[in-house]
Amino acid sequence: MKKTYLSIISLFIVMGLFVGCGSSSSSDDNYKLSIFHVNDTHSHIEGESMTLEFDGVETSVSVGGYARYVTKLNELKENKPNSLILNAGDVFQGTLYYSLFKGEADAAVMNLISWDAYALGNHEFDDSDEGLKSFLDMLDEDISVISANVVPQAGNILEGYWQPYVIKEVNGEKVGIIGIDIVGKTKNSSNPSDEITFLNETVTAQKYIDELTSLGVDKIVLLTHQGFSNDITMAQNLTGVDVIVGGDSHTLVGDFSAFGLESTVKEYPTVKQSKEGKKVCVVQAWEYGHILGDLDVTFNDKGEVLSCSGNPLLLVGNEFTQEDGEGNDQTVNDTVKASITKTIEETSNIEIVNEDEYTLTVVNTYADLVDEKKSVVIGTASERLGHNRIPGDIKDGVAALPLGSDIAPIVAKSFYDLSNLADACIQNAGGVRVAIETGDVTMGDAYTLLPFANTLFELQMYGSEIKQVLEDALTNTIAEDGSTGSFPYSYGLRYDVDLSAAANNRISNLEIKNRETGTWSTISNDTMYTIVTNSYTAGGKDGYLTFKTVQDERGKGVDTYLDYAMSFVKYMETLTANGETLQKLPSEDHPIKSFVGIE
Repeated sequence: MKKTYLSIISLFIVMGLFVGCGSSSSSDDNYKLSIFHVNDTHSHIEGESMTLEFDGVETSVSVGGYARYVTKLNELKENKPNSLILNAGDVFQGTLYYSLFKGEADAAVMNLISWDAYALGNHEFDDSDEGLKSFLDMLDEDISVISANVVPQAGNILEGYWQPYVIKEVNGEKVGIIGIDIVGKTKNSSNPSDEITFLNETVTAQKYIDELTSLGVDKIVLLTHQGFSNDITMAQNLTGVDVIVGGDSHTLVGDFSAFGLESTVKEYPTVKQSKEGKKVCVVQAWEYGHILGDLDVTFNDKGEVLSCSGNPLLLVGNEFTQEDGEGNDQTVNDTVKASITKTIEETSNIEIVNEDEYTLTVVNTYADLVDEKKSVVIGTASERLGHNRIPGDIKDGVAALPLGSDIAPIVAKSFYDLSNLADACIQNAGGVRVAIETGDVTMGDAYTLLPFANTLFELQMYGSEIKQVLEDALTNTIAEDGSTGSFPYSYGLRYDVDLSAAANNRISNLEIKNRETGTWSTISNDTMYTIVTNSYTAGGKDGYLTFKTVQDERGKGVDTYLDYAMSFVKYMETLTANGETLQKLPSEDHPIKSFVGIE
């Protein structure tokens, strides 16, 4: 990475520009550092359509993507040469760009940016040590990969691929950057081998802060992948830390309410006090490449933070569409576009950014290959698997299936097979869109079956709460303002359904399957189980209110960020590898034991 050094005269000019910007000291010894940061891109390498609000009107616009990252970073580096570019992990897993190319597409676009440090996230281990090694081999060697508390054993294939920290010299000053990954989630929800040792996050961070301090480094950044709340706790339990740049929780930090985006953390940066009472600046940049964090930090001559400020920049395109009176998307007229553009120009945390042409060429190369690979056959269906939302409703126009969908329970089983922890999985009928016909099943079929941008979500629930969430779903299924898409299918659960019964009495004889023995037993109301569902219903949508309630009461579940359509793809690929075909589940595994409709 090429470093830019300012002359003494330029330094005074730059420092002069910052007079009155919140620093508690006007000393010429103060040091200014900018940090541009990204996290949790999850293979979202291209710009994606998002609905924002302008003047109260829902408006679709392309947001984020590496081509906009490159354009904006080039501009920021020119204006703020005393800076670092940091990546807080979970680069891959979540779109076809990873499922099909296993890190190649992610590496290709990452290599277009001069990262000063890249910290490992939990999903970097999703394809075990071998998958991570393959990805790191594709990265430019001048990208410093760091993770202090993830340690390969001697002789492991990943030995030597990263360091605990890196020291960067920026305008004559040394800045230490330490990598920290979340331990529990990486061990339990990803696939590192037994040859990878995981160390306590806080203890390890303090160890290397002390080591850097002993080396004369007095400006220390933690580049973490452990969630915003953990970053806040860590900041308050450490000494010697100045900045924490985080990831993992996909936290939208900053106030975007004017554009219809709600965040739980309004202050960017969030400033806390360390164990020794010193300022610590904590930031995160949401998810999927939508935001580029732009943080400015001022240090005194002792390396202590005097102030920090900045903006999380939502990067958008310059084409906008809104629904017309008939519900069709239409490009806005010149007057509306001018009004939207003016609003953006007057707001500090959203910006229209053109896509870098070369980066766009690289992205489009893989986008074209994705389109081609959608025709790749991933398996064979030996019989038709119909899809009725509700038993007997002839949703697919072909057959009135007396126990409902054939394919939705198989989708739930694909979740079950992919999860290491699931006791059972629940899938709403509306999240499954089509039947699967007899014959070849392609990658494109999988994404037609499951077209939404959903991920797998793990929740801890008591047996009584599992019954209640099924009851919730049925209530919404038959409500006047509800949807038949709420009807609950599952794998690992089976139950009788009576829609004519009173609310909260429509599910009976609820049983759960033992994952180890395969035996069925009555669910225990007082036993805690792990339930996997899609991220849409996990948020309480489609009437699945208890999913949200248990998180509000006991803390957020675990979003694995595993693409729900890819779970079905992997299920099909496993069948094919074993010489098997896709067919209906055995009757004993079908979730609906009996069904009574509304008379």
